[in-house]
Amino acid sequence: QILFTGGSGLLGGHLLGRMLARGRQVAVLARSSPPASAAERISALVAAAEDGLGRRLPRPVVIEGDLAAEGLGLSAADGHWVRRSCGAILHAAASLEFVGADRDGEPWRTNVGGTRALLELAREAGIREFHHVSTAYVCGLAPGPVAEAVSTADHGFRNDYEESKHEAESLVRSAGFLVAPTFYRPAVIAGDSRTGATTTYHGLMAMLQLMAVIVRSVPADERGFRRVALRLAMTGDEKRNIVPVDWVAEAIARLVDSPRARGRIVHLAPARPITVRRIIDCASSYLNSGGVEFCGPHAPTERNPHEDAAYGGKSLYEAYERTDPEFETGSLRDLVPDLPCPEIDEAMIHRYLAYRDSAQWGTRRR
Repeated sequence: QILFTGGSGLLGGHLLGRMLARGRQVAVLARSSPPASAAERISALVAAAEDGLGRRLPRPVVIEGDLAAEGLGLSAADGHWVRRSCGAILHAAASLEFVGADRDGEPWRTNVGGTRALLELAREAGIREFHHVSTAYVCGLAPGPVAEAVSTADHGFRNDYEESKHEAESLVRSAGFLVAPTFYRPAVIAGDSRTGATTTYHGLMAMLQLMAVIVRSVPADERGFRRVALRLAMTGDEKRNIVPVDWVAEAIARLVDSPRARGRIVHLAPARPITVRRIIDCASSYLNSGGVEFCGPHAPTERNPHEDAAYGGKSLYEAYERTDPEFETGSLRDLVPDLPCPEIDEAMIHRYLAYRDSAQWGTRRR
């Protein structure tokens, strides 16, 4: 069995389904989230994966626990079962909080403390195979091209999330009892490439949501067109490394089963990043809007209400406004050459926006 964390997240739900579809025996470590038990939450995720994959899937073993709790919150019986039954760990659980001034809180508690606790369980259980889902942005502020190599803190980090993921990788790498741990580093994960479905609204999703809110606050003309007076302190040519969640999950599911991948660092990034201008153009064609201007590196000193909304809404992501670095992806081409990253194109961005409209930007799901 492989012990899997993060099964209830956006990537985790897709990854769980694909591992089960490949015949992998999986034990999922999950928390209860009232009113649903851990078993009920995972059962719902497997049912959703069945719908997406169009086939019946076996059920995983569900172990109730918590990465932030002492001893992972495992009962004595569950702890004994893991030690007896599991020979590998796939750690995909993570906190996406960008800012954590208190290192007892997030993202440190989950990304560093949870990884440390899981490594302790692995050591006690004699589990030597470890697969760690990290992020391409452990590189921090390092200039590209970014190699598939051990990350350092030499250039600093944009936020606490990046630093916490760097520290988590360091913990795994320093666990001397592990044999060739493997690191998977996705770029910014977006929704499902085929359906647009998502369960989280970060990165590209946050940008599309902000754009839709601003555009739809403007009255439409007689043709239904909305012109938004919006000047952005960008060139429009800034690159964004965005990858669909279904592709990331399929790649990791294959790599976990590949002996050749053991001990590797794998960047899960697109061959051709999309530009900010392209994202806005694609979203504008869906929203039937226009008027965005790119005015270079300096923000307008006097802003209109739309610009106030834009600059306020994107403040969390300001550190990422300059162009993304290039990520080397030689391991992907070597290990899964038949699985190129899908291009984020106009049709896919339209699917994302259409799904988010149908889901009322996440409110209907709750």
